[in-house]
Amino acid sequence: MGRRGPLPKDPDALLGHRAKAAHAQNGPAAGFRLPRARAEWLPSTRAAWRAFWASDMATVAAAVDLPAIGRLFAMYDQHARAMEVVGKALVVRGSTGQIRANPLADLALKLEGSIGRLEGELGLTPAARQRMGIRLVRPVVQPSAAPSTLPSRYAHLREVAS
Repeated sequence: MGRRGPLPKDPDALLGHRAKAAHAQNGPAAGFRLPRARAEWLPSTRAAWRAFWASDMATVAAAVDLPAIGRLFAMYDQHARAMEVVGKALVVRGSTGQIRANPLADLALKLEGSIGRLEGELGLTPAARQRMGIRLVRPVVQPSAAPSTLPSRYAHLREVAS
């Protein structure tokens, strides 16, 4: 369910003290140094890390969020590694020789749940951003003139009735 009341005003259209407060919230704080990706991560995880910090969501992140963001990307890396092994062997032999599901598949499933929860808390999904009131995309400017419309399919009935 959406919020009640009017839609929030575009931050660029705010005036007075509200404009100053809106612009103060954008961008990382002064002296905030962007963290480097861990060397032990997979190249795909390091690329995702750099993409996150280059995105508009990085402007919302604060220094206190760094441990949670680091945990999220560590889980991304663990999940990718587990799925790589599961992709090669979905089933394995158990201790008594029975065939069973790869234990890493269970780990990957648990990681997916933790990743989804953390992504929701950090606002990394469209629904989470909407709940948090974070808008990353500027609205489309509507034309001031009324759009040209085609005649109604019931226009002939109006002529007959009048």
